[in-house]
Amino acid sequence: MAKSYTIGRNLFGTLTKNTSSANLLLGDQLANDDYRAICAVKDWPFLERLRTLTTIASIQFYNLPYDCDQVREIAVIVSSKRYVPKQAPDRAFWDKLNESSVTSDIPQYWFTFAGQVGLWPTPATAGNTINVTQKTRVIDLSAADYSTGTITTTVTTAGVTTVTGASVVWSTSMVGRYIRITLTDAAATLVGDGLWYEIASVPTTTTMTLVRAYGGTAIAAATAAYVIGQMPLLPEAYHDLPWIFAAGKYWEKEADARGEAFLRQHGNFGENGSLPTGRIADLVKNWSSPNTDMVIDSGMDHDEIQNPNLTIMI
Repeated sequence: MAKSYTIGRNLFGTLTKNTSSANLLLGDQLANDDYRAICAVKDWPFLERLRTLTTIASIQFYNLPYDCDQVREIAVIVSSKRYVPKQAPDRAFWDKLNESSVTSDIPQYWFTFAGQVGLWPTPATAGNTINVTQKTRVIDLSAADYSTGTITTTVTTAGVTTVTGASVVWSTSMVGRYIRITLTDAAATLVGDGLWYEIASVPTTTTMTLVRAYGGTAIAAATAAYVIGQMPLLPEAYHDLPWIFAAGKYWEKEADARGEAFLRQHGNFGENGSLPTGRIADLVKNWSSPNTDMVIDSGMDHDEIQNPNLTIMI
């Protein structure tokens, strides 16, 4: 079961038998420390996300998404064809490329600097999609569930669902969180599917779009309840781990045998050269692939993408 920050926080209070504000704040600190530690165990594939940018004619650099920790791959879509440039190996190489001004819609190299990604050659026309495959930044779990107001409509066009609410105040800070629409609306009509959907954008305070199309019954002029929650970037079956480990450390601090039992049952991160154990070992087993121990340069070789109007001499 998916567990938002609010659900996890309540779980910590239940496990420690202490729901005071001071204890829940301690739980926040312990859980976020453990959350970051779990995410640092390996180069996890579940931390990858696809974000999109759009080219502007004669503009070389573009702001990276707010949650980008590391760019894994850049792909530019030109006339339905996907071009995958290589990453420039260093600043000197990038500067050498840019000794002369060159424009083309077919990219050869990309380079990141100061929170931006640059393309070479500089895009010649506007409107082409830049797909950014990124390792997502791990941020603290801190946003309480939001459920004010109701959902009135869901409209899916070309695979993109727009959700509209009434008596809501949504904000761009909700991008990356998840929304779940209640299974029934006020008229007891089946509308929701009970699943959580990642929020892609919040254009206005009453509308949002979803990363993937909504799978429940389309809502029209309804008053469906909903909840927006901040989820760990972990697979759903492991959402409780940060709070479980936090409770274990709480009981260790209290010199209670439950602390050792919690941590023994759910495992360790493999500190000091040891192998991970318990549910952390399960996570490694279930979510590892041959490529998760290293960052692979997935760009094509220099001569695999050729601009017919360009000869590159470096």
